[in-house]
Amino acid sequence: MESIQATLRIYRASLSRTIERLAGNWAIVFAPLAYGAILAVAAVIFSFLGFVGRMIVTAVAAACASSGLYLIENIVRGGKVVPNDFVKGFSVYLWEILGIAFILWLPMMLLSRVAYSMPQGPLVILIVQILLYVVLNAVPELIYQSRVSGLALLSASYEFIVENWLEWLLPNLLIVAAAYLVKDWLMALVVYLPFYLWSFLIPFAFGLFLIFLMVFRGFLFSELSGTTRRSRLYRYRAQA
Repeated sequence: MESIQATLRIYRASLSRTIERLAGNWAIVFAPLAYGAILAVAAVIFSFLGFVGRMIVTAVAAACASSGLYLIENIVRGGKVVPNDFVKGFSVYLWEILGIAFILWLPMMLLSRVAYSMPQGPLVILIVQILLYVVLNAVPELIYQSRVSGLALLSASYEFIVENWLEWLLPNLLIVAAAYLVKDWLMALVVYLPFYLWSFLIPFAFGLFLIFLMVFRGFLFSELSGTTRRSRLYRYRAQA
C-alpha cells in the first residue's frame, strides 16, 4: 500500500507542476500548429524530388521535433519559454534525432523486406513496432535530460523502462486513453461549426494534448530517473 501511495504522490507532483508551468507558458500550445504548417509546406515543396524529397521532409520533421523537445526542456528545467527558443530549438537536438531515426531505419527496412515475404510478415512487423514503442518510450526525455546519445540512448531507455515500466507506462496509457474518449465528444461538438473554426479547433486541441503529455512526461521522468521503487518508498516514508 505504501508503494502505491508513494507512486501516487509522484503523479500528483508531476501533474501539479505540469499545470503550473503550462499556465505560465500558455503560448506554447500553438507550437504544434506551427510545426504542422512547416511540415505541410515542406511536403508540398519537396514531394516531386522522390527519395531525396522524402529525406528532406524527414530532416524537417526532425528539426521540428528538436524544437519541440527544446521548448519542453525549457519548461521542465527552467520554467519559462521565450519566442527565440522556438527558432533556436530547430538545431539543438537535430542530429541526435536524425541519428536515432537512422539507427532504427536500417534494421526496420531489412525486417520489412524479409517479413513481407512470409505469411505472417505483417504481424511480425506489428509486434516489433509495439516492442520498440515500449522499450524506446523514454528516448525523448533522455535526449534532453541526459548526456547520452546514439546507441547509448536506446540502452538507457531500455534500462529505464525495465526499472520503471509500471510507473511510467500506466499514466501514459491512461492519458492517451482519456484523450481518445474525449476525441469523439470533441468531434461531435465542433461538427456543426464553420469549416475554418473546425479546422483550427481540432489541431489546436491535439496540440494542447501533446504539449500537456510531453510536459507531464518530462516531470515524471525527472522524478523516476535515477531512483528505484525501494528508494522512492524510503523517500515517501521520510516525507510522511
